[in-house]
Amino acid sequence: MSKSPLQVAVVGSGPAALMAADVISSAGLNVTVFERRPTAGRKLLIAGSSGLNVTFELPLEDFPSRYSGDPNFWKPIFSSFSPNDWLEFIHRLGLKTFKGTSHRYFVEDMKAARLLTLWTEKLSRQNVQWLFDKRCSHFQKSPTGELGLSFDDGTHFTFQAIVFALGGASWEPTHDPVQWPRMFLRKKIGFTPFTASNCGFSIQFKPEFLKEAEGQPLKNVTLTSSKGSQLGDLVVTSYGLEGTPVYAVGAEETVFLDLKPDLSEKDILKKLNRTTENLNPIRRIKKFLKLSPAALALIYHHTSQEDLKDLTQLVQRLKKFPLKFEQRQGLEWAISSAGGIKLEELDSQMALKKFPGVFLAGEMLDWDTVTGGFLIQACVSQGFCAGQGVISYLSNLRQQPKSDSSNQRRNSRTKK
Repeated sequence: MSKSPLQVAVVGSGPAALMAADVISSAGLNVTVFERRPTAGRKLLIAGSSGLNVTFELPLEDFPSRYSGDPNFWKPIFSSFSPNDWLEFIHRLGLKTFKGTSHRYFVEDMKAARLLTLWTEKLSRQNVQWLFDKRCSHFQKSPTGELGLSFDDGTHFTFQAIVFALGGASWEPTHDPVQWPRMFLRKKIGFTPFTASNCGFSIQFKPEFLKEAEGQPLKNVTLTSSKGSQLGDLVVTSYGLEGTPVYAVGAEETVFLDLKPDLSEKDILKKLNRTTENLNPIRRIKKFLKLSPAALALIYHHTSQEDLKDLTQLVQRLKKFPLKFEQRQGLEWAISSAGGIKLEELDSQMALKKFPGVFLAGEMLDWDTVTGGFLIQACVSQGFCAGQGVISYLSNLRQQPKSDSSNQRRNSRTKK
């Protein structure tokens, strides 16, 4: 084994896959990246189309609490590759980052394209090979310990280790859903069906409201549901609402918006009653509260004429505006997905317990979190750990004598 170079496959080209490939190739191992599409990083580019959050300002010990599942799964992952490690990695690529008022970190140009370009160029300099239009259909382990990968086009490759970072089920067209779960289900690997996460909800908005507000933000509002409360910005869409508060606490029920969370109901009434001008309630709100146009349109078009004339009732509604969240958007419109390979199938190095040498990372695993930098942080941290796991596994492989299967075959021939 030591006389021939060890070959590693990375299947996928999202953040988890790229980080794993970076760690492994930096150690001098031969890496081939397989991607089923014609180019790398499609979902990374989608995620960064409206501002790429790369991580979140939060004490390291608090990060595990932002994710589903056992915190003990997450603690060593973020300890191995922390948010600060990730920011430093980005800076070494030649990009600057900044922290927004929401405590999220962004790349300076707010887009993912430059990050992806610099990263893939770095990997190419580290002799990573790229094979595109390769949809993996099967993997297996031979009696000698080698790992085989088969693809839909009939090609087959052999490696000493494999990292699968195949992504979740979001942003996939309905006519071409993810197919990789079949590979693992056939091998009796525990799997939780995918569901939409970090997605909007449909609301029966009036057409006249949408005519004024579609595509507009509801700035600095608090959304409250049975799942809790979340402050942030929302965006009015043709079907309802999108935004971090919706992703964090959205539920199929009547929820409530506080359109002016920085002021109490009493303070608002005091502020609106100061004027001596003879203004109706909605005009007072427009003049003195500085609400966004979308918030004003929401109040005007979705409040009864009777309440619009009553300042006290209108302020109460402004502080607790009811909205009926009817239906969560589907996977094809979701930012991320929940579900995937169950975490208990992995060992501490991100390898499948049933298939030593096969490592998993990223959104193909069964975990969930909110947007705001938490998704990509988890992916790169898992990718780093999977890459380190591969290095450790292959180091042990080099030190092992000839495989037990080889000895068994030799002993069998001797007995005959």
